[in-house]
Amino acid sequence: MAEEKKAGKSKLVIMLIAVIVLLIVIGGAAIWWFMLRSTAAPTPAEVAQQKLQNTKFIDLGSLVTNLQSADGSTHYIQVQIQLKTYDPSVETSVKTFMPEIRNGILLLLSAQNADTVSQPAVRDQLLQKIKAQVNQILETDGGALKNPPADKAPPIASVYFASFVVQ
Repeated sequence: MAEEKKAGKSKLVIMLIAVIVLLIVIGGAAIWWFMLRSTAAPTPAEVAQQKLQNTKFIDLGSLVTNLQSADGSTHYIQVQIQLKTYDPSVETSVKTFMPEIRNGILLLLSAQNADTVSQPAVRDQLLQKIKAQVNQILETDGGALKNPPADKAPPIASVYFASFVVQ
């Protein structure tokens, strides 16, 4: 009987030690989870650095079309356009929809008036229209989707003229 009490006490001591060790491990994990792990949002500098690393410029090549003219003469515009994105995978989509993108841009350019297209304000508006046109094509998969997803940032961040010639 004395041996049974010793065996029972030793089992109790082992279980007690196991429970204490388990509580220490759980407590340590809780302290790490709530206090030591990094939960801080990235700083603006970190976000900027990440964007800089992912920045990609996509060249659409040279586009030439005629312009609207009030005096009846023929005027042409030649532009080279660069698209800026922070998602390197967008380049594949741009290449896929390149004919559609170029067509949309040519339609926008040919609707411009030769007398006003050289004004800086008109150029800025034209860049914004090109950006909207390209984003619309990319976000709707060339028109396959009715509405672009509202929760994502647009694929093209900016549009730039690498060259701009009106004749």
